[in-house]
Amino acid sequence: MAAGIIKKRCFLCIGGYEPIAADWWHERTRRELKRFETTWNVTSIVSPRVISDDGAIAAWKIDTRGPNWQVETDYRLLSWDDFVSADFARPKMERVPRGIATLVNFIFSGTAYRYLRTSFRYFLFFIYPAVLLASLIATAVMIPYLFSHFVVPLSGVITMVISIVAFVGLLYWPGNVLMIDYMFDDWIFAGEFIHQSRAGIDERIDRFARELVECARDSSYDEIILSGHSLGGAWMMAIVDRALTLDPQLGKHGSALWLMSTGSSLLKVALHPKAKWIRAATNHVANAKNLNWVDYQAIVDVISFYGANPVEAMGLGECKKPIVQKVRMRKMLAPATYKRFWGNFFRLHRQWGMGNELRYFYDYLQICCGPASLEDRVVLRDRLMEFFAPNGAYAGTSIAPTSRVAGKVS
Repeated sequence: MAAGIIKKRCFLCIGGYEPIAADWWHERTRRELKRFETTWNVTSIVSPRVISDDGAIAAWKIDTRGPNWQVETDYRLLSWDDFVSADFARPKMERVPRGIATLVNFIFSGTAYRYLRTSFRYFLFFIYPAVLLASLIATAVMIPYLFSHFVVPLSGVITMVISIVAFVGLLYWPGNVLMIDYMFDDWIFAGEFIHQSRAGIDERIDRFARELVECARDSSYDEIILSGHSLGGAWMMAIVDRALTLDPQLGKHGSALWLMSTGSSLLKVALHPKAKWIRAATNHVANAKNLNWVDYQAIVDVISFYGANPVEAMGLGECKKPIVQKVRMRKMLAPATYKRFWGNFFRLHRQWGMGNELRYFYDYLQICCGPASLEDRVVLRDRLMEFFAPNGAYAGTSIAPTSRVAGKVS
């Protein structure tokens, strides 16, 4: 077996704002590994999933093999989909006024302006539900007006009733198709996260932090990765900050400990003036000397802050972390697949956690299950492909296993 190859890894995953339960996530892992096997000419086996007694952690093992390497991955899903499912269950008549109030708060607090200043693409994503809502209201008002103008005059009371009924109907269609419910729920939760007003969040952060500390103290791993996708990037900062409180020596126990944010929405909450606590948590994490942090960004992912260093955008000053690396999703997918996904922003946003069709330095399942360390992947980028043979063999690299990476990589 070649030198410098990872043999055992712990991969802790924090997903974004989606009602994805452990069973679905486990099945997706199986499905995406089939694509991974084809792309890299390897084999894999996934164990049944196991749920912790409190339901907060789902775990399974992934055994991956190439001609000259074998990796055992302990995959642990840090679940918070129960919060999302509860949000999705709320009635529309509660969701709409709360959603409007939340968006208004983000505008008048100056947060929307900070989005505009930091990432124009994300600003457009922010105003989408507001523009959509305004369009539905305008349409509801116009329906009785046009009827009265072209068919028969209507009284003011009837006009108002028709407008209200039309608006409620439009919330169901085309509102459901255009995902207005999802957008409102997403922003409402972000507001609750910022103000720390949602019951159960702090307890879940503490639970995840204890899981991270336990894994970090396990010397049997060659590498430990904590991955936060989308709004999971904000959860990741809160979790690691809490873990550093529990264990100030976190990351110094032997195994390299990496934080990996993909399509991160950390700035979605951190740019709000009331989010002092998450900015303090990020500052704590960014300056922790025993931790490594890479932030992957893609220009086609509008549901994230492309081109922004999150630490600098928060006004925390210059820091060696995170290492910001830009990814081209076009190089991850076959041309026909990329063309099909183009314009489907939610699907492209989810690609961060799915299998590649083409070999590329960013590959979620290679990071989870492959033989190369995340440190080698960050340092070498595209050059890492030189070490993989067509038959799936991996030659290892000449990079010394320092477990620490300094500086920024673009």
